[in-house]
Amino acid sequence: MKVENELSFNDPLLSLMAQTERRYTLFPPPADSDQPVIVGVSGGVDSVVLLHALAQLSPLWRLQLHVVHVDHALRASSAEDAAFVRELARRMGTPFHTIRLDAAALRNDASGLEAAARRARYRFLCAIAHDVTPDDMVPIVAVAHHANDQAETVLLRLIQGIGVEGLAGMRPVTILDDPALTMRPVRLVRPLLQASRTQIVEYAQRHLLSWREDESNLDLRRTRNLIRHHVLPVLARLNPRAVDAIARAADRVAEACERLRAYDEQTLEELTLEQCAQRIVLRLDALQKMDAASVRSLLHRSMARMRVDLRTIGAAKLERLADAILHATRRSGPHPLGSGLAWSVVALESGVLALSLHRSDALPCAPPGPWLDVERRRRGAIPLPLEGELALDGWRLQCTLLAPQDVAAEWRCNQDRWRAFFDAESVQTPVLTTPQAGLKIEPLGMAGKHRALGDLFTDAKIAPALRAGWPLLVDRSGDRVLWVCGLMQAHAARVTDATRRVWMVRWVKDSVVV
Repeated sequence: MKVENELSFNDPLLSLMAQTERRYTLFPPPADSDQPVIVGVSGGVDSVVLLHALAQLSPLWRLQLHVVHVDHALRASSAEDAAFVRELARRMGTPFHTIRLDAAALRNDASGLEAAARRARYRFLCAIAHDVTPDDMVPIVAVAHHANDQAETVLLRLIQGIGVEGLAGMRPVTILDDPALTMRPVRLVRPLLQASRTQIVEYAQRHLLSWREDESNLDLRRTRNLIRHHVLPVLARLNPRAVDAIARAADRVAEACERLRAYDEQTLEELTLEQCAQRIVLRLDALQKMDAASVRSLLHRSMARMRVDLRTIGAAKLERLADAILHATRRSGPHPLGSGLAWSVVALESGVLALSLHRSDALPCAPPGPWLDVERRRRGAIPLPLEGELALDGWRLQCTLLAPQDVAAEWRCNQDRWRAFFDAESVQTPVLTTPQAGLKIEPLGMAGKHRALGDLFTDAKIAPALRAGWPLLVDRSGDRVLWVCGLMQAHAARVTDATRRVWMVRWVKDSVVV
């Protein structure tokens, strides 16, 4: 502690960083060896100061610094920035890692240039963090966001209508666990978040540091630059400490959001009927007993669970969705929301209505039985054995040959909708497939009559979204539909008193679905 006090008195910025460390535990104390820390360094004054300051504090905090530079190749001077950071790392005796991105790919990304560049930047930072961090330690990435950045972010989100959580701004510690960015969770820390840009520049001047200027920071066509160079100076005329005031407000909002988040998480647990990577299904009746603000808050939390960027949805669309949910009386959807997300009101097997937030390319709710997704359907029909088993997304299709006397009672009065019996000698080339245009079935007990599969699905109240992947057993030798699984068996290949071998086909749900 004596060393920390000396550092605190020696430099005000180091003192402020030490306070931030004490309050938020940016760098958990390592047990044995020093903690590797990836420092994102662009070459600008903020990141140069972050690197220099962490180098002063690293003996005390037992940090092993690694300099990482991402060259987005979007400016003519970007290669010079990379060379500057490389030389800086060499002088400091710090390991250096860099990558040059494909500028054309960033510009052509459907999510937009800024989002694409940010995603690529953090993906590389996380990758290096994984590479240099032992498996028994949490990978840490440090970036140079400061109080002015925080104020800009809060103002930007305010005018975007992002919602309450957006107004909490950036946090000193964030856990990155998005699979699109990282293989395992990474601790993202912002040691300078409590420091103003003035304090950062003063530190650089005191220590005679040099840095690179990014000319794109002067481009007023970028909203953030407009806020930085025009909006914040005007606010500073109203309150010279406007940046500090906005940062403090963000802290208070963050604290309130933490309490609200805990409450919403508990409520979601009570309302959630199904949750997976593709969807969250909630009790509609419970939602409709709440006020609009509570519904919007739960929608925020649900989308956050699905890793949806709420900025692409917007407050206006969220309000319309909450209103639609509160007044929904029948099944509808899917309705697109953006960011690959849609919503539907679905009828469960019990007849109860539920709200589903789901990926646009996914079903709004789990199918009531086995189902073949798009990837399975692309592979074509699956040949079936007379003896054996097929695994399919949490279900197993068991095929068994039996003597008629062993199953006489079962085949004459089959009470299991996911089981069917056939005359084995009448089945030549069985395959598992899905409905195709024009397919019909000759229902059991109705020899000579046929029904279109579409009519069968309609009468059974099978949602249109489910029909394309509904499993069928077909005998390819005569293109005969043997079984619309769970719904109807065909008259063809039925078991009779003359049957010598019974082919039993049964779907069994796995006890644990992965």
